[in-house]
Amino acid sequence: MPAALKTDRDVYALKPQALRYERAVSKARGLSLLVYPNGCKTFVARYVGDGGARRRLPLGDFPGLAIAEARLKAAALWLEVSAGGDPAADRAIVRAEARMGERLEDLADGYWKAAAIGLHGGRKRPLRAETLERQLGLWKRHVQPALGERRFRDLRRADIRGFMQGFVVEGRLSPSSIASIGDVLRALYAYALHEDLVEANPTLGLTRPITPQSRTRMLSDEALAAILESLVDASDPQGGREDPYARMGPHMALGLRFLILTLTRRTEAAGGHWREIDRAAKTWTIPGTRTKNGRAHVVPLSPQALQVLDMAQTLPGASQDGYLFPSPSDPREHLDPHAVTRAVNRICTRLKLPPASPHDVRRTGATTLTGERYGIRRFIVGKVLGHTSNDGPAVTSIYDRNEYLPDKRLALEAWGRHVAGLMPPDGERAPRPAQAGRRLRLVHSV
Repeated sequence: MPAALKTDRDVYALKPQALRYERAVSKARGLSLLVYPNGCKTFVARYVGDGGARRRLPLGDFPGLAIAEARLKAAALWLEVSAGGDPAADRAIVRAEARMGERLEDLADGYWKAAAIGLHGGRKRPLRAETLERQLGLWKRHVQPALGERRFRDLRRADIRGFMQGFVVEGRLSPSSIASIGDVLRALYAYALHEDLVEANPTLGLTRPITPQSRTRMLSDEALAAILESLVDASDPQGGREDPYARMGPHMALGLRFLILTLTRRTEAAGGHWREIDRAAKTWTIPGTRTKNGRAHVVPLSPQALQVLDMAQTLPGASQDGYLFPSPSDPREHLDPHAVTRAVNRICTRLKLPPASPHDVRRTGATTLTGERYGIRRFIVGKVLGHTSNDGPAVTSIYDRNEYLPDKRLALEAWGRHVAGLMPPDGERAPRPAQAGRRLRLVHSV
């Protein structure tokens, strides 16, 4: 074992090597010298901090810092550690504050940038643009005005509890909306924990003061038939009629019909591109960049879905190099997913239906297919919906993009026939429910 360094002459005698190496300094607890391949020599002090964490604190470079002065610095450091201090941790905090700032708003700014490129922890992949947009909106409306200027290290569990319970006392927001706000706050502190900016996440267990109820809304056949009739009326770019109340022309109507027939999410249907369609195989492959679970999802196309695509090809601005359902205002863009939700709400309002969402259609289709009429296994319906399952080897799930494709095709063809059966033959349509003054039923539980 090399002898400990005693004098500056010993330090001068050390030569750089291909790899960095370390030599102990005599008469100084935990003090050593690091010699780098470039010839730089740095004194470092090692100690055990609070909680057993091993720390290493650089003291200075030789010869600017002589060995005698390094011993004095090491002795002063040990006095601080003995009194409960942690100099290395304090220095890291100062560097982090200089880089990121001290306020919760500064932490949030760092989180948005990190989440956009997948460096925020968690699944180590970028958050979807829609998720980031939603989080940023909740932050600006609810969190930033109340907590943005607070030092994020000073916020305690009592502060978080009071902040979240305030929304419950006000009574303006639903439990699910309050939970979404809490999720943003929890994500910010999870990022701070990932970056070693805090020792613990103070939001755990406090971000959902009221447990939100799972949505169980499902459209009855009667309600779905009324919605479909409105969509069919507005679908034909030649002889159809737009629905001014729902602000829905052929682009939106066909997009909604395609969403219903494929049981896909609004972002997937609205952003569909012609290059994703294989007419020969009668499939639509949604790339992993646009799915919720980040994996490609192959959707078999029923005859009814293919018919909708045939009509979409006749839309103004339609192009085989563009989107399935381009925006009426700009053919270079696709339908706005938020506009899809608003259109469904407006249709329901005009038809005197309780408010519904595009996601309720997925729940309706899944429940119908697993029911007695069709008896399709829940597992297959999950595949139709693009849900992630833990069946089989992981490598198989990655490479087998067409897993259970025949079963999914049978399920979606059954759903397509079901949807088509809800519509009366041409020329035999009943009066609109709104005109007849009836209020249609919406099933609230499944």
